[in-house]
Amino acid sequence: MNVKRWGCVIVGVLVAHLCVIMALDNIQSSKTPATKASEPNFSTLTTTVRAPDGQPLKVVHEFTVETQIATPDQLKKLPAPPSPDDNQPTQSTVPAPAN
Repeated sequence: MNVKRWGCVIVGVLVAHLCVIMALDNIQSSKTPATKASEPNFSTLTTTVRAPDGQPLKVVHEFTVETQIATPDQLKKLPAPPSPDDNQPTQSTVPAPAN
C-alpha cells in the first residue's frame, strides 16, 4: 500500500473515534440536569432625542448591570476601605535647603 492510502486510513480511524467520543459525550450530557437559568442582572434603556420636525438627533443607549458579589452580612465583617488621604505623601514643614 502506498503512503496516501495509509494516510486516508489513519485519518478515517481518527474521525471515527472522534465521532464515537462525541456521541458518548452527548449521551452523558443529556443525563445531567440542565442548569437553572438565572434572572438577568442587567437592564437597558434607550432614549431618542428628536428635532421639532421629527428627525432623530441623538440616540442614547444606557446599560445598567447590577452585581452583588457579597451578601450584606459579609460586607459588615469586612474592614473599612482605606481613606484617599492615607495614600498622600506626608508634607514636611521644613523648607528645602537652598543651593
